[in-house]
Amino acid sequence: MPRSIATRLFLSYLAVVVVGLAAATITISGLLVRYEDDQTRLHLGELSAPFLTAIQTGIRAGQQPRDIVDALTEQAQAADARLIITTPQRRVVVDSDGKLINVILPQPSTANFGEFTEGSEQWIFTRQQLARAAVGAGGLGFIVVARPRAVFTDTLRSLLPSLALSGLVALGFAVLVAALLSRTITRPLRDLVAGVRRFASGDYGTRVPLAGPSEVAEMGTAFNEMASEIQRARGSEQAFLADISHELRTPLTSIQGFAQAIVEGEARGDAVSHVAEIIHREARRLVRMVEGLLQVARLESGTQAIGREDVAPARLLESAVAALEVQAKDAGVTFDVAGAEALPSLRGDPDKLAQLFLNVLDNAVKHSPRGATVHVQGEREDGAVLVRVRDSGSGLPQGAQTRLFQRFYRGENAQRNGAGLGLAIAQAIAQAHGGSIKASNVEGGGAEFAVRLPIAR
Repeated sequence: MPRSIATRLFLSYLAVVVVGLAAATITISGLLVRYEDDQTRLHLGELSAPFLTAIQTGIRAGQQPRDIVDALTEQAQAADARLIITTPQRRVVVDSDGKLINVILPQPSTANFGEFTEGSEQWIFTRQQLARAAVGAGGLGFIVVARPRAVFTDTLRSLLPSLALSGLVALGFAVLVAALLSRTITRPLRDLVAGVRRFASGDYGTRVPLAGPSEVAEMGTAFNEMASEIQRARGSEQAFLADISHELRTPLTSIQGFAQAIVEGEARGDAVSHVAEIIHREARRLVRMVEGLLQVARLESGTQAIGREDVAPARLLESAVAALEVQAKDAGVTFDVAGAEALPSLRGDPDKLAQLFLNVLDNAVKHSPRGATVHVQGEREDGAVLVRVRDSGSGLPQGAQTRLFQRFYRGENAQRNGAGLGLAIAQAIAQAHGGSIKASNVEGGGAEFAVRLPIAR
């Protein structure tokens, strides 16, 4: 079996055409046989009437049946026919060819037509009953006019050159069509293979044209979607590596510089304590950053265990507000929580969910001006708990609705001492619980974060 799809398709089409030609040949041959038989019966029916009249007339005139048949033999041979006279029991008494004397002919099948075999030759015959006067005179029963079926062979032989030429033309046309069809189907596959090889070699911008049958085009679409997703993932990976390198460089540079100052003796006395405090603060910042990255990675990969308990959303919001009380007071921001008591319970990890709301509320406090109020509204919607957190800040920058959930993303108005991981962690926690977070700008200024979490079943 050939391994090439093009060769297999070509041979398959060719086999279908050959089988079709063979079936057509058999069908045409059968139709020709039937047509020839019908024509033979029609011709025999036309011949039998004048021969019957002539034989009955001769018998009435006192002639012998043998003599009558001999007189009509030349006429019968001219019509490619054979004259036979039988008794009522179908026994042959006269045969123009003289070969079937005393032979019992078969009973006609239908409408006085039948067939008999003489040696290797088949004959079709029709019989007509002689008049009673003739039967009484000679004890005869029927006149039989027969014609060989071998006439069909002559017909087929004459048609064979035309049939063979037509078959060769059809076969040549089929070969051409099969080659074109196989090439049409396999060309998109070859383009797809070439695209895959270019992509594997590092050309991540490779896309394949969508051509060919629907299944092949669908395969090309799937490849293009996969290539786009891999290219996007690699772009995100490179951006992440660049971001983390930048974020880690700042605290590491501070730690290295101040530590070097202590080692080289540039920091003495009270300055050592101040330098050590800076080193400690930057080291804690590094630890928080690394822990945040690990937490996001574990949540996104599903390797971090998630507890499953019934938790009241009101208790989660209350603990988050209490944890941010000092920070909000220093920033001059207050909280307005409404609708939380009527919310149904959530099913999830209490600590992770508390961290989710703490990060979202902390982000709202950081982006609210002094004297503003952070509004927290809880409601039930389509089998889920929806908590809306709205601040009164400057709103989201253009195109930041999705980017702000990326690791290390910070808007223009964000605090520089943050790691940019709070919302990324919140989104990872929400998705680990089957929920989501969406951000949008609101009329009148400010941004709103909608946290959707499924209720406990």
